[in-house]
Amino acid sequence: MARESDEKIFAEAPPAPKRGARFYLLVAATFLILIWSFQGAKIRPAELLQGIPQIFITVGRMLPPDFAKITDAKGYFFPDTLSFTELILPLPLAENQSRAKQRWWDNTFPQTIVGATLETVQMALAGTFLALLVAFPLGFLAARNTTPHPSVYNGVRLVLNFLRTIPDLALGLLFVAAVGLGAFAGTLALAIHTATVLGKLLSESVENIDEGVVEAIRATGAGYTQILSFAVLPQILPDLISFTLYRLETNIRAASVLGLIGAGGIGYLMNTSFRTFQYQEAAAIVLVLIALVMFVDYLSSRLRNLVV
Repeated sequence: MARESDEKIFAEAPPAPKRGARFYLLVAATFLILIWSFQGAKIRPAELLQGIPQIFITVGRMLPPDFAKITDAKGYFFPDTLSFTELILPLPLAENQSRAKQRWWDNTFPQTIVGATLETVQMALAGTFLALLVAFPLGFLAARNTTPHPSVYNGVRLVLNFLRTIPDLALGLLFVAAVGLGAFAGTLALAIHTATVLGKLLSESVENIDEGVVEAIRATGAGYTQILSFAVLPQILPDLISFTLYRLETNIRAASVLGLIGAGGIGYLMNTSFRTFQYQEAAAIVLVLIALVMFVDYLSSRLRNLVV
């Protein structure tokens, strides 16, 4: 009986899909595209094998990491006219001491490894927050089910798609030319690039909500803002928090890369160390950056577990 039941089940099962000529043409086209891409990418395993010893030589030059600029007080260039307490705490100072303190915080401290690391975190936090302020309303305007008018939907989508195609490095170069070197240019680049990404992700989250909740709230006579507040926002809030924390993690890495073009952050010091062949110092900076990214990733995962 069991065998007859199994045979009946298999007999009633739908037949396997027939793979026609279109399927095999698609497989062949995919294979040709992959070959074309590998040729364009200049994939040459033999050269990689020949270059592996050079990789170990470079890594050997980076070992052991030199943390002297982090642990040695001379690397911070403390002003002679100020004590450490006067430099750190907001105490009343003479005019010349106040100017020396301000110069140290504005110019000297950001050029140290610790200062550049903190500046990278500040850029990521400020850029992500500014991006969230912009992306939050754009997410509703760029969603089909919450946009006030189709023309608004198409316009916002067009702007988001256009700005998202611009790399953050290109935005950093533009803002460096506009406002000069430093963290401000990098923060603006991060804010714009992150706003376009968050705007798109939030709009897709809004389009995937349960419309039944929206209809129930609308049936009570609620207006547009009330529907967004009580029907849409509670449904997308977990995604909003998750997307924002994820972009904060990626902005830590992006801020360090923007430092390579002079847009603030630890990347500038890392680039300088490599270009001046200070490999051991560069290794210390890389390890600090790795520790920073891992710490931010740990904090964001804990926050995500608490609120999502």
